[in-house]
Amino acid sequence: MSTFGLLLIEGKAARWNRAQLHGYLSMAAVGVMSGILVAYGRTPIHMAGHKVVFWMAPVLASRLVTRRSAGASVGALAAAMTTLCAGGRIAGGVTFMPLVVLAGVVLDVAARMVEKRRVRWYRALIVLAAAGTIGNLICFVKRVFDPLGTFFSVGNWRDILIMAGSHAVFGFMAGFLGAGVGGALVMLGKEKQPPGNV
Repeated sequence: MSTFGLLLIEGKAARWNRAQLHGYLSMAAVGVMSGILVAYGRTPIHMAGHKVVFWMAPVLASRLVTRRSAGASVGALAAAMTTLCAGGRIAGGVTFMPLVVLAGVVLDVAARMVEKRRVRWYRALIVLAAAGTIGNLICFVKRVFDPLGTFFSVGNWRDILIMAGSHAVFGFMAGFLGAGVGGALVMLGKEKQPPGNV
């Protein structure tokens, strides 16, 4: 291979690496802002799992825009760490913080599937909303095992089911909202591109 060919490949790799880095930095920034919102945001809603909308929706929307394969995981980690540093509690504090990252992984897997299979927009909404539901139910695990966040005994299955249902509903809402906003931004970006770049 010629020297020119090697330089061309290296230039493309450098641009790709910069694009990846910028994408992940953007996801981390969204996660930090979401974490601040979770820590300091106050709403009249006093239902279990409702604050997932504060971090999951913006993280998912940003993941769809940046198209970074682990973007939602990075955003979820940044949101969890920021919330904890700000004195808030997300998914049960330090002990259960990995649950938030795992929820981000679920979003990444679902987003990747939607992108790879070129799923129609209305089906993508349902898939990503379902991923949001699963993600928030993962975070719900802390309610069962974290004594500081538990308002019921493990033996009280009625309260457990109510809490789980609340997490599922807000997780679905967060996923649906994030997918809707992110999908709209992606389509808007495609419309603004010159015909030769589409």
